[in-house]
Amino acid sequence: DSAQAEFAGFARRFAAAYPDTNKQFNDAQIQPLIRTFTPLPIRGMLLTMLAFGVGVLLIGCVNVMNMQFARATIRLKELAIRSSLGATRIRLVRQMLTESLLVATLGALLGIGLAYFSVDWLAASFRAQQNGPPRWMVFEIDRLALLITVAATFAAALLSGLMPALMSSRTDAASTLKDSGRGNSSRHVGLLTRGLVVFQIAVTCILLIGSVLQVRSIVNQQTIDYGYDTGGIMSARMGLMDGDYPTPAARKIFFDRLLTTLRQSSQFESVALTSRFQMVFSGNGPIEIEGKTYNAKGDHPNVNFEQVSPGFFNVLGQKLLEGRDFDDSDLDSKQPVAVINAEFARRHFGGQSPIGRRFRTGDGSNPQFGPWRTIVGVVSTVRMAAPFNTRNVEDSGFYVPFYSVAFGPAAAEPIANQFATVIVKPRAGQTADAILPDLRREVRKVDPNLPLYFAATPKFNLDGSVAINRIIATLFSALGLVAIILAAVGIYGVMAFSVSQRTVEFGVRMALGAAASGILAMVLKQGARQIALGLSLGLAIALAIATVGRDGISSILFGVSALDPVTYIAVFGLVTVISLFSVYVPAQRATRVRPMEALRAE
Repeated sequence: DSAQAEFAGFARRFAAAYPDTNKQFNDAQIQPLIRTFTPLPIRGMLLTMLAFGVGVLLIGCVNVMNMQFARATIRLKELAIRSSLGATRIRLVRQMLTESLLVATLGALLGIGLAYFSVDWLAASFRAQQNGPPRWMVFEIDRLALLITVAATFAAALLSGLMPALMSSRTDAASTLKDSGRGNSSRHVGLLTRGLVVFQIAVTCILLIGSVLQVRSIVNQQTIDYGYDTGGIMSARMGLMDGDYPTPAARKIFFDRLLTTLRQSSQFESVALTSRFQMVFSGNGPIEIEGKTYNAKGDHPNVNFEQVSPGFFNVLGQKLLEGRDFDDSDLDSKQPVAVINAEFARRHFGGQSPIGRRFRTGDGSNPQFGPWRTIVGVVSTVRMAAPFNTRNVEDSGFYVPFYSVAFGPAAAEPIANQFATVIVKPRAGQTADAILPDLRREVRKVDPNLPLYFAATPKFNLDGSVAINRIIATLFSALGLVAIILAAVGIYGVMAFSVSQRTVEFGVRMALGAAASGILAMVLKQGARQIALGLSLGLAIALAIATVGRDGISSILFGVSALDPVTYIAVFGLVTVISLFSVYVPAQRATRVRPMEALRAE
């Protein structure tokens, strides 16, 4: 709070002292550093993965609970005998909970071992990435997190075993011992186990939809068509420090000499300079088209922009569709000009020619409008933005001369920034990676002390920017796979137990003339009702979550809607097939019951 007050005071004094540039910056916002490392999209991703983990835990609890119900039903006579010999209900419950805790202990020990292995794998995977985390950021099992996880494991085991223990221990011993059968589950237990199966299917459906959406989103990031050969050119970043290049004029002289030297080399087909960082991150901001009315600040379209030198479009292979390219005489002090891409022309000028039309950069963070720029050319569209969601920013964009300022007032003199990216296209028959030594050698001719960094093809840089998402996709896939396996095992277990409990019934039916196909249809019908109810419930909840949280989910997903019908249909089909197979195997077993063996068993 004290830092907030102090910096707010600074802001107000600066706003009063420098109204031309700081009038609107009259407040300050102090935030914990953790918010920088975990911005909203990352927090949303982490919370989603936590929710998925809870969902998998719930499915596991349901499986354990159904297993306990099955074991308790089979052991009704044993419990009745123990009760008749003096065992209290609390003692019977304690016995069954002890067994649940034993299972939980073994599972927890195995899980802790897998956790340490998984965290080591996760750390190694992140460290291997091009844009990995800093060395001081460590991945390790946190003691508090481990304690909470172990506590959750045992709490889940207790809750999963408590209800079956209470229900089975409540059985009347006398009536159970009088029953000559091997113990049938009560109607309430049967309804409960079937309800738990429905719950399993619903949760699995929700988790799978989330997993598939996330995986599809990350696959979309990996397979973007950028509109040019990202592996066919070499790019490198350079920074001109004040010690060697103290003025924009000195920097302009260097950049001009560099372009001349590179163009004279026989190793390069074309060369250019751009403001785009690593050929991944460009800029964006609001604009206004001359002749159009904007009633509110939010009405201005947000588009991408880039400062480029003549020859940039040749390096990327962008076709000149109309008008002309930039040349060395294009300066803001002479006439502010711009080249737009085809998407910009389509969105804002329709079928009319944009050549000669004007626009200017709007009222973004800079309080002053940019100069009216005359459109002198239209080029084919390439993706200018990074492979991430940039809300409210169009796919369209424009280019300004390299020595221009995209936003703010026009400068009287050419402006050469300290940082730039140089891009070169190799001659035919050469690869982009092979010309990197030549690029370094030519740069040293102009300035022997200037290092090149982030030297790589755009493909390498773009792949590196989304590499961590491949790890996240693996984790989501693992969660979805575990969920569907657990659900299939749970459905199979419940149906197999139900079939085993109805062995005598099936024997009697077949002795009275029921066909095997009729028995199969009856069991499948029972399972199909549970599957249909679970799927309907799961799809409805998933649709409700996607509808209510559409804005937040959209910030996480890329290139796919939270209500994507293909995903929902695919999950519906997958869960249906796996669930029906899990029902079919026990149902098929029911048709092999021999009437005489079933009756003798009773």
